[in-house]
Amino acid sequence: MFDIGLPELLVILAIAAVLFGGKRLPEIGYSLGKAISGFKKALSENPEIGPPSASVVCKGCKKPIPASSSVCPSCNLKLS
Repeated sequence: MFDIGLPELLVILAIAAVLFGGKRLPEIGYSLGKAISGFKKALSENPEIGPPSASVVCKGCKKPIPASSSVCPSCNLKLS
């Protein structure tokens, strides 16, 4: 996704240390970790928000669709 190597990462961490200070960085890291884990937990608990389940295949376009759909979002074919 991102092409960040060790030198770039060190520069980013140095800038963050200058901006926020050494004592504040662990607090920021902890808060960021809690936010990410809360977001992942919410996605896994609510299937409408998370990635669609591909248990049903449309007969018209042969693409996977969410099991709760009554119409294929790709070809608008009504599912029976």
